[in-house]
Amino acid sequence: MEDKEQIRTGITALMENFWIKKKDKPNDYTLIKRHKKVIQKYFFDNFGYQLLSGIDLFKLEKIPYQAEAWMGIQEFKEPIDYSIFVAILAYLEDKAKDDLFLISTLAEYVKNFFDNDLKVKWEIHKHRLSFCRAMKYAQSVELVENLEGEIEKYKMDEKEEILYRPTMISKYYMRFFSKPIQEFQNINEIISDRWKIPGEELTPRMNLQSLNRRLFFSPVVYKNELTDEEKRYLSYQSYRMIENTPEFTHFEMEIFRNEILLISKERNVTGQQHPNQKNISDIALQFSSFLKGKVKELPENEFPEFEFVVGRREFDKWFEVLQEEFGHGWSKEFREAYSDDVAEKVLEYLEDWKFAFNDVQTNSVVLYPPSVRVGGEFPREYKFERYFIKKMKEMSSFADWESSLPASVFEEIIKEFNKSNSDTPLRLKSAQDAVDKFVANKNEQFIELDGEKLIRAMKGV
Repeated sequence: MEDKEQIRTGITALMENFWIKKKDKPNDYTLIKRHKKVIQKYFFDNFGYQLLSGIDLFKLEKIPYQAEAWMGIQEFKEPIDYSIFVAILAYLEDKAKDDLFLISTLAEYVKNFFDNDLKVKWEIHKHRLSFCRAMKYAQSVELVENLEGEIEKYKMDEKEEILYRPTMISKYYMRFFSKPIQEFQNINEIISDRWKIPGEELTPRMNLQSLNRRLFFSPVVYKNELTDEEKRYLSYQSYRMIENTPEFTHFEMEIFRNEILLISKERNVTGQQHPNQKNISDIALQFSSFLKGKVKELPENEFPEFEFVVGRREFDKWFEVLQEEFGHGWSKEFREAYSDDVAEKVLEYLEDWKFAFNDVQTNSVVLYPPSVRVGGEFPREYKFERYFIKKMKEMSSFADWESSLPASVFEEIIKEFNKSNSDTPLRLKSAQDAVDKFVANKNEQFIELDGEKLIRAMKGV
C-alpha cells in the first residue's frame, strides 16, 4: 500500500512539474528514483511518454494530443519571444558548466542565429524586450545563473553588461526529436514524433495513449472530438481505464453520455482545478446553480440534448440578476464592476475549462453539460444575514434608523426566510449568531441594533 501511494505521488509530481530537480524536490526525486521502472512503464504504456533522467533530475516529456490555447510559456508575450528563446538554448548547448559569458556576447549570437529568416535588431525596442523576457525566463527556470548585473538595466540600455554562468540542466530543456526540427513539415508531425509512424495502422495501445493524452491535458473531453478508433476502444475498454486511473493517479475517471473527465476529491493535489480558491470560480459556481434552474424551467420538448444555446444579450442580462442577488458577497473587483464585464470574465473562465463557447459569428453562447455539473451557493447563515439587511431596508419602522427591533418581529423574519429557502430551517440561535455583528445588545423582548454598522451594510460599504 505504501509503495502504491509513493508511485501515485511520483506520477503526480512528474505530471504537474516541468521537471523534478533533486535540490528543489528531494522527496519527490527520491520516490521517482526508487520506483523508476514502474513509473517509466506506466507512462510509456498509457501515454507513449519517455521518462528522462539527467544530473540529479527527472523530466517527463509530456506531449499533448493537440496544441491548446492555454499552453505555452505564460511569461512570453509575442511569438518572437519563443524564437529568441530557442536561439538562447542553442547557444547554451555548447557551453560547459564553467564557461562564463556576457550578455553582449549572447545578444550578438542571437542576432546572427536566424540568418535571413528572421531579422532581429536591437534598435527595435520590441525585439530587445523579447530578448529580455526570454533571458528572465531562462534565469527563472535556472538554465543560467546571474553572477553580476541586472536585466532590467539592460532593458533600458544595451551597453549594460551582465555576467552569466550556464547550468547543465539547460541540456534537458528541449524535447528530444528523432530528426532535426527543420525537417518537420507541420505541428502534427512534431506532436507525433517518436510516437506515431506515418502510414502505419493504429494499435489498441496507441488508441489508449491518445485518449490519455487528451484526457489528462484537457478539462473535459467530448465524445464528438474522438476519432472512430478512439470511440471503439473506449466502448470496449472504458471499464479498464476507469479502474486503472485511480490505481496510479489521484484522479477518478467519469464517463457520461457525451463527455469524459477526470475528477479529484482532494483539493490542491493536482494543480489547476475547478472549483478553486479564486472569486471568479465562486461566481462560476453561482452561475452554474442559476443556469441549472433556467434549464429546469424549459419545456420537455426544448430540453437540451447536449448543448444549451443562449443569445449573448440574454447571457449578459443573467449576470445583472446574479450581481443583484449575490454581488454583495463578491470581491471588490467584481462587486464594483459592470455586470457586462463580469459576464465577459466568467465566460472566459468557462471557455478555459471547455464548459462554454463564445460564438461570435452568431452572437450567442453555447453552454455544455459540465457548466451545470457543479454549482454553489453562499452558506445559509450568510444568506440570512443578507435577507435580514434587506428586510431592515424595507421596514418603514426602521426608516428613521430606530435602534430597537422587537424579538417577535425578528422571529417572524426568520420564519419568512425559512419559507423562501428549501434547505434546513434556520433556528433562532443560529439566526442571532448570523447577525451578531449588527447587534449591540439583546434581551427577551428587544434586540438593540448597531445602527452605524447596519447602515454601512445596507449601502454595501
